[in-house]
Formats: sequence, C-alpha cells, structure tokens
Amino acid sequence: MADLEDYSGEFRPDLKLTDFSKEALLRLLVAAGKMYLGSDGMWTTVIRKRYGDDAALSCSKEVWDTIGKQELRRPTEAMNIGVGDIASLFKFFQVDPGFAVMFDIDFELSDDGNYGLMTVKRCPSLEYFERHGDEWLMNLACNELDRPMLPETTRHFNPKIKTRPLKLPPRKSKDEIACQWEFKIET
Repeated sequence: MADLEDYSGEFRPDLKLTDFSKEALLRLLVAAGKMYLGSDGMWTTVIRKRYGDDAALSCSKEVWDTIGKQELRRPTEAMNIGVGDIASLFKFFQVDPGFAVMFDIDFELSDDGNYGLMTVKRCPSLEYFERHGDEWLMNLACNELDRPMLPETTRHFNPKIKTRPLKLPPRKSKDEIACQWEFKIET
C-alpha cells in the first residue's frame, strides 16, 4: 500500500519502498540523481586539488567511459527500453537518474523516427560552472566528456545513429539554452 508521504514517523522494521507514495518516490529519485552527479563533482574537485587538472581530466574520462559502457544497461533493463532507434535513445535519456531528473530537456522526433533533436534548456551543472567562473570544469563536462560520451551512448542503441552537437557552452547569456544535440539515422 503506497501511502507514506515521507519517513518522518516511527521506524518500521518491515518497510519497503513500495510503502511510499508516488510523490515520495519521485523526491527520492531526484535526491539520488543529485547524489549521483554531486559525487562526480566532489570526486573531480578532490582529484584536481591533489593531483592537478591533467590528472583530473584523464581520470574523469576513464571513469565516465567505464560508466557509459557498463551502466547504460541498468536503466534500460529496469524500464524495458529496447535498442535500434532514436526513440529508444530518447527514452533512455528521459529515465536516466543522472540526466533526466536534473535537467530540463525538450525532445523532438521526426515522424519517421530517423531524426531527433535534444535541447537541454536548463543544466544545473552549467549554472554551477558559470556561477563559480570555472571554465576548466565547464570544458571538462561539456566538451571533454559529453562530446565523446553522447555518440558512444548513441552507438549502444544503434551504430547507424550519427550524433552532432549543434550548440555547446560557453553561452553568452543565461537565457540561452545550455546545449543542443542532433541525432540522425543514416540509411
């Protein structure tokens, strides 16, 4: 019975996640997504301070390359998302806890499904980089990691999908979109 709005009451030794309401589980998922991305930010900061920017860049690339290859299957299996088309790729982006719950994203898919556009309207990570004037970290996240990782993620769904960034940071104004990506199936 999903009725708990939070866990402020007494301890329940037999508590299951299914005891919580949909709204409570959504808050927990958002918190988990923030922890997921926040852990990476903290990890990168520690590596930068201890070993410098070059080591942090190298380690971050290796970690996210491994995550991209190994962890892609968890959300797709959990949500029964197939592979083969841009719609499946977009479904993955919509449910990935480190991506979907943190960013404000618009998806456009052509009627035949062979063309898609993903527009990240709001990116808390980019806003953090801008607020702190950390161009190095912005470049790491947006260019060194995302630029190769999105095409690699796309290949998992279909190697014929070509990925191209249309807009990447830095941006001139906070009113601009964060980034925009184009996806095409080349036949």
